[in-house]
Amino acid sequence: MSNIYEIVTEKIIKMLDKGIVPWNKPWTCSTGAVSHYNGRPYSLLNQIMLMDEDDSITDLKGREYITFTQIKAEGGSIRKGEKSKIVVFWKMYDKETNELDANGNKVVKRVATLRYYNVFEVGQCEGIKRKYEAIERHHDPIAEAEAIVSGYFGRETCTLEVVESDRAYYSPVLDLVHVPQPSQYEDIAEYYSTLFHEMTHSTGHKSRCDRELTGMAAFGGKEYSREELVAEMGAAFLMNTSGIDSKKAFRNSVGYIQGWSRKLRDEPRLFVTAAGKAEKAVEYIINGKGGEQ
Repeated sequence: MSNIYEIVTEKIIKMLDKGIVPWNKPWTCSTGAVSHYNGRPYSLLNQIMLMDEDDSITDLKGREYITFTQIKAEGGSIRKGEKSKIVVFWKMYDKETNELDANGNKVVKRVATLRYYNVFEVGQCEGIKRKYEAIERHHDPIAEAEAIVSGYFGRETCTLEVVESDRAYYSPVLDLVHVPQPSQYEDIAEYYSTLFHEMTHSTGHKSRCDRELTGMAAFGGKEYSREELVAEMGAAFLMNTSGIDSKKAFRNSVGYIQGWSRKLRDEPRLFVTAAGKAEKAVEYIINGKGGEQ
């Protein structure tokens, strides 16, 4: 089988080539796929890996995936002709280096390696019953978005500056997020997607998730592309977490899609790396701590 990074990237490129930006797909923790084993929603990356290319939010709702080993343990079987999908995870192990510590012993570092396993949707199985029901959400999306914003800036030293202007940016030196006023946007969703994008950038500050933003390579470089993809995915996740309709909020022009397709072809590890960092950034914004990559 191909390298797992290549498998993931190939799927994303196929979706991009069909005009689909997978990280902008609408799903949330209450409507995405969950594990049959423990009911936990899959990560951002795995939600995307479990999508079919024409999936919508209603397609993902209520999906429950199970491994072959779990199917056998529960006395079930896989229907003839059904095909599995993959989910990925990071496996940590200790690796001895050539560096020496103060006592002259070789330094051992924790290294993360990407692994995968095959899963089937419960509906593809015989003798397996669903254990979890999708949660129906009844909420005010704008209020939820504002709660995310106020919670983050109320907790962090980062400054939010919302003024009439024609620029949106995050300044690592000033630790400041600057966005135009909501009234300057045609749709309020565009305001929140822009704000969440810059908020995600701000988690790269050394006092938070430490993605070394200061001195980042020039526009178009690998480091720039990786950080932009982190911010794009972080914004999409936060939009969908708050429940704001994101159809008009994200770019999906031909040039935008082709640009990412080229970058992913040039750097097969880009998407997986950025997805892990985006997951960690969002966890930090919402809960004040970084998630696992």
